[in-house]
Amino acid sequence: MNKGTLPIIARLQSLQSAARVAPGGARVIASISDQSPLAALLREVNETMLGRALAFESSNGTSLTLEVSGRRVLRLTAANGLSGVDSCLSAQALEDEHKDDLIKLLQSVAAPRCELRVSASRIGREREEVSIGLPVALLADLLLIDLNLPEAASEPGLEPEPPPELEPKALPRSKVRLPPAASEPGPGLATGPMLGRFARGCSPALIAWLIVGGEEDGTTDGPEEMISHLQGFLEVEGEALSLQLDQISTEPGTPVCIQLGATLTEGHSILCARSGEGFLLGVIEGDGTQTLMRAWAAALA
Repeated sequence: MNKGTLPIIARLQSLQSAARVAPGGARVIASISDQSPLAALLREVNETMLGRALAFESSNGTSLTLEVSGRRVLRLTAANGLSGVDSCLSAQALEDEHKDDLIKLLQSVAAPRCELRVSASRIGREREEVSIGLPVALLADLLLIDLNLPEAASEPGLEPEPPPELEPKALPRSKVRLPPAASEPGPGLATGPMLGRFARGCSPALIAWLIVGGEEDGTTDGPEEMISHLQGFLEVEGEALSLQLDQISTEPGTPVCIQLGATLTEGHSILCARSGEGFLLGVIEGDGTQTLMRAWAAALA
């Protein structure tokens, strides 16, 4: 793993902290002591690859609901206690001309020294790709927020510490090395359990991955060094990450996935997905969001 991947692994490790659940089932993503509730809000949207309506509610009495998909803010569908919402609410899809107004609304609902909560619901069938809306990475750049940094590093002068080197244990199962995906679907590429089909459909963007649990338990593909990092993390934090997926899933037991990492065109991001008893963890080169969305929709079909 290169140095650019370390902050993403640090973010992955931060998921071991169990999210607090507020009355009504919403998750608390920022407490009154958090230095940047706005970063927590943007991170929540940025990690949401599937189509969701995310309702954010602040303890200051304001709230808004965003329809998001593919790491983009598609539209604003509801707002309470906020001024200057007309241009965004009336837009069929948010465009560049709306970004300043949207940023002001996000800053108001994600105000410092306030608790911020979020709840999620689906917005229709999983789409193959999304080209409308505002990329979260663009909003983060305009706000000078690094979505990969852990919260403690938001204080001036503090540098994020790299995560400790993981010492993976040998898994009590056999590994299966898969051949590279063909340009045309061949035997085994369009059939089989969902997670394997999803992973193969993400090639070549998904450069390393492994599956734990389910029918394809122990299946891997990619460089051994990357696999060992992923394997080692799951040995330590797999259960905690599974609980986190429980909390972002809109329906118990349904397939779900998230994508960690803010870079749009370079570096790496981390893919986490679950279907049934199977769990997929992988490394994506570059953004790969549209590729992942197409592969997810195809795997669900």
